Amino acid sequence: METERLIKRKTTVRKLALKDVNPDLFGEFKSLLSSVKYNIQKDYNTYLLPKMVWFRILGGFGLILKIKTLILLILYSIITTDFDGNDECESDCVGDFVKIENVTYDDVVLAIKELKSSLTAAVDNIPYFIIKGCSEFLIYSLLVLLNLSLETKVFTEVWKQTRIIPVFKKGDEQNCKNYRPIAILSPFSKIFESIIHKKLYNQVENLISTSQHGFIPKRSTTTNLLCLTGKIISSFESGSQLGVIYTDFSKAFDSTDFGILLKKIQGIGFHINLIDWLLSYLCKRTLYVYFNNVVSHEFTSTSGVPQGSNIGPLLFILFINDLACVFKYSECLFFSDDLKLFDSVRSDLDSVLLQRDLDCLFKWCIDNRLHLNIEKCGVLSYTRKVQPLNHVYKINNLVLSRSNTVTDLGIIFDSKLDFSQHIDTMVSKTYHRLGFLKRRTREFSSELTLKVLYCAHIRPKLEYCSIIWNPNYRNKI
Repeated sequence: METERLIKRKTTVRKLALKDVNPDLFGEFKSLLSSVKYNIQKDYNTYLLPKMVWFRILGGFGLILKIKTLILLILYSIITTDFDGNDECESDCVGDFVKIENVTYDDVVLAIKELKSSLTAAVDNIPYFIIKGCSEFLIYSLLVLLNLSLETKVFTEVWKQTRIIPVFKKGDEQNCKNYRPIAILSPFSKIFESIIHKKLYNQVENLISTSQHGFIPKRSTTTNLLCLTGKIISSFESGSQLGVIYTDFSKAFDSTDFGILLKKIQGIGFHINLIDWLLSYLCKRTLYVYFNNVVSHEFTSTSGVPQGSNIGPLLFILFINDLACVFKYSECLFFSDDLKLFDSVRSDLDSVLLQRDLDCLFKWCIDNRLHLNIEKCGVLSYTRKVQPLNHVYKINNLVLSRSNTVTDLGIIFDSKLDFSQHIDTMVSKTYHRLGFLKRRTREFSSELTLKVLYCAHIRPKLEYCSIIWNPNYRNKI
């Protein structure tokens, strides 16, 4: 039978292609794959295939064969792709301090093991838990594929496709600004990125500013706020005040310029082959929006690091890393793109020096094509003085708003470092959550289930950054 013959031939060619990477074999495989699909559909419509053949095609190993077929097609696309970046993406970088030569078997095994067992399916419609369950059948195929990608300096276009799912935050549901975009990437892309991220981070770890607390192991929002509260307490003890300027970047991740990023990693010492691979990784990424079972047209991103990825946050941290060196008179703290400037203010001269650093920040943003949302930037002076120094700070001749309270990384701070407002707000929100759970779990009889729900929805709210706002008044405990 013609269909069975094509299936056998396709299987043979696939095995040969995996053993010996040959463009001719990939071309034949792609042709056979199309023929098999056509014949299956034709025979299915006319009911000519025996039941045993259909079991072989759609049975227990059908999904594994589908995944391996996808990998083989990606191999073919890498070999036959002649990547040509546009003018904005061109690079003539030279360096050899940071480089990745190859991917090992253990790298792939560990990356698959760390993959979340999620039911979420990306563009290729393959759930993450399937990859973990079929790992023993995929490791060697992925190993060949990943090393070929590094060798050819091409990140396959299939893995650049991203599904964007808007998640409503609050406000008017008809306003698209009130939705948070969640990016769903291919599980194979996540595996590769996880491997590359580890190899990159181990080589650039010591180059990242100590002021950065975002996406860094052993650093978090807690360590960021702990550093700030330490500075505030020191200013209280010295009898001065601490002026803090809270900034807000507008779509910082989406606005990262490829050309500037490549120049910066060139300065760090990235090898030219790694830069070319990153160039292929960043450019010509396609996205589409999936909302209420409706799919938008695909569009191509022209700037920004991929959100939802492993490598994206690290690249952004390297992009913004030199900003810490711009400030001459004040200190700074980062949590990814969240930045605050601060300095001890004893006189008007200290305020003038802080303003100079603020001017340097604005100039850096212009040079690096990032935009500050000046309306959301603000000033808060931490002091216990009766008459504090309230200097007028400006960005681009626009006066920054001054307040007595600010929400910093989820914690409400006030000028006297009294967390009463934060504790009251947190307790009120927690009671609302607890009441909702009690109403929804009235018929639950399992104590274990109730405990899991409490630990998932109530306890994290109570314990978040508790080392910062830990109450020192008995009525707040």
